[in-house]
Amino acid sequence: MTFLSPSLLWFIAAISIPIAIHLLSRLKQNKVEFSTIRFIKELETSSIRKVQIQKMIILLLRVLCIICLVMMMAQPVTQGFMPGWLAAEQDSKLVIVLDNSASMSVKDGERTFLERSKNTAMAIIPLFKDETIITISQTCPPKVVFEGKSNDPKIRNSVRSIRSTASHDNIWQAINNILDDKEIDQPIKECVVFSDMMYEPDSSFLYGLNNIDEWKFYFVQPKPVFDNLGILNVSPASRIKTLNQLVKLDTRVKNSGTLSKPNIPLELVFNDHRVGQVVSEFDTGKEKEFLFQAYPAEVGILNGKIILPRDDYELDNYWHLSMPIMDEIRCSIIGSDANDISVLEMILRSIDPENKFLILETRIQSDLNRLFLDDVDVIVIHNPTGISEQGTKDINRFLKEGGGVIWFQGAEDKEQFHSDLFTTIGFPELDTVISAGQGFFNSQIVTENSDIMNDIHVRNIDKELPEVFKYVRVKLGTQYKTHWDLNNNDPLLIEFSKGSGTIFYFSTLLDLRWNDLPIRGMIVPLLYRLLILTGTDEVNTAPVLVDEEKWISIEESKLRNKWEVVSPLGRTEMIVPEYDREGIRITSTNELGIYQVYSNGEKFTSFPTRLHYNEYLQKRISQDDIESFLNQGQTRWLTIEDDFIDVFSETRQGKSLWKMFLAAALIFLLLETIIGRPEPMKMKTKE
Repeated sequence: MTFLSPSLLWFIAAISIPIAIHLLSRLKQNKVEFSTIRFIKELETSSIRKVQIQKMIILLLRVLCIICLVMMMAQPVTQGFMPGWLAAEQDSKLVIVLDNSASMSVKDGERTFLERSKNTAMAIIPLFKDETIITISQTCPPKVVFEGKSNDPKIRNSVRSIRSTASHDNIWQAINNILDDKEIDQPIKECVVFSDMMYEPDSSFLYGLNNIDEWKFYFVQPKPVFDNLGILNVSPASRIKTLNQLVKLDTRVKNSGTLSKPNIPLELVFNDHRVGQVVSEFDTGKEKEFLFQAYPAEVGILNGKIILPRDDYELDNYWHLSMPIMDEIRCSIIGSDANDISVLEMILRSIDPENKFLILETRIQSDLNRLFLDDVDVIVIHNPTGISEQGTKDINRFLKEGGGVIWFQGAEDKEQFHSDLFTTIGFPELDTVISAGQGFFNSQIVTENSDIMNDIHVRNIDKELPEVFKYVRVKLGTQYKTHWDLNNNDPLLIEFSKGSGTIFYFSTLLDLRWNDLPIRGMIVPLLYRLLILTGTDEVNTAPVLVDEEKWISIEESKLRNKWEVVSPLGRTEMIVPEYDREGIRITSTNELGIYQVYSNGEKFTSFPTRLHYNEYLQKRISQDDIESFLNQGQTRWLTIEDDFIDVFSETRQGKSLWKMFLAAALIFLLLETIIGRPEPMKMKTKE
């Protein structure tokens, strides 16, 4: 037990008053004349002793009554998190951290977790003494919204100014930034954190905090989430996206609430038109996976979303998509001789005989000295015998702008190729030409989930794999993805990227002296897929996390256009291009949804934003999870309930005992009155 007003305990000295009265009454003697004392002596051993004991009991009751009244006024409490006399008599510092990240927008009844936290924060401030220095901070973005004393009229508006966001918070770093203040020198240091606390701190939390042991922490969490289904992930099952190709989307949904959900519809929408729906039930804590399939409605940028019905947490009920559906690919074929070009042109012409989709140009160029690629989406380079420094720069720039390269390697002398091709762009280093002699090498698909081999339109893929007679052995690193290899494990077809561009690299030529691929039925759908994958601008439409900057690559001829970005909520922002890097940088991505990018008023591209993975509802951490950073003597974990203020007060200062001492004082006073009352039968009456 401790006291909030220990200075009042000095009034216990008031017990000397009844003691003094008792002693003085014993010194006072009244002279009474009796004819004989024989009868008084008979009373000495019975009635007189009884009276003396009665007086002592009355004295004790009066003393106890005064003691109880004084202790009541000293505000006795049970031992709390903060010693009562310490918190009351010394200067103190209070830090309140309010988590306003996306997950705090969960609804609890009519209010969100954040709104309840803000109301609770204002309600606990009067529990601290007026001289307490208070700091109130939000987490998204990290900012101190108030610094001062509790009687400052600005404090209420400061707390109200904290708004809910779709952003991710680093709450442990936010706490670190506030506590790591050398000007905090108060003996009492308390920190109240309002958050759902869904992830543990890392070692950086304690960086710079030399006085962490001096702080007392209260971690205040909202109630568990009752009703919530969330879309955890949506990923395309295939990278091929054209009008005549089904768009396949693997979708994962989880019930992270405490309510089981029967007959819940899950919808797929393309350009505001519903194109798919499934209905399923979701048990608590369970995940389910679905595969949506739909044809895109039109070419261009396809905006889509997968939708769940509304629940307590709406931010994970939507998953937005932006996908480019190709309408035209400008392709340049560069070969060392006319035969190479004629074979490639014949294959590519069979993909689009009417030239509605594929626009081709051809060049005979064995040594790549200069490459003019301003109006080209994809280049197919077959059997180059060398490349100069300027040619390497042209390819590097082309890839950075999002161009695609399909490369067939036949030469083995790497001295004819400028070193930047291998060091700067990342092409695999050439080793030597390997010949099978009178035999051949079998080829095989490395993984079943290869983007270019999945659902390829051939009758039997195993029978369509080529036999290779000759190839160039190359040295691979970890940055390459192998789609095909030979039965001696040397790669046949690899994929890698540079900047925004993609390169598909064949270690053999499209030549019957090297392999039988030109006469295989799979060559046409294979090159078609490679054209789509390299010609599709998936970089500009790639998603970013909320608050993560987005880079949009722009052709040099369009840099001087007027560029605007419209946010999901309709906010328009003008963007000035970066001419040296040929693109625009979008930094304001704090809304969840699809951002539209316009060039001179016409739609150029779009991209979606994603909820941070730490903002999807998951199991909350507890006191045991952070014992390596904060011991049990420093932390208290509480949940916002209807009687939270009483719980917080009792947790911090202990349970108030003044009512118990008041009741005891009244009991002692009543007993003193009963015992000390006069007895009418023994009182002398006048006759």
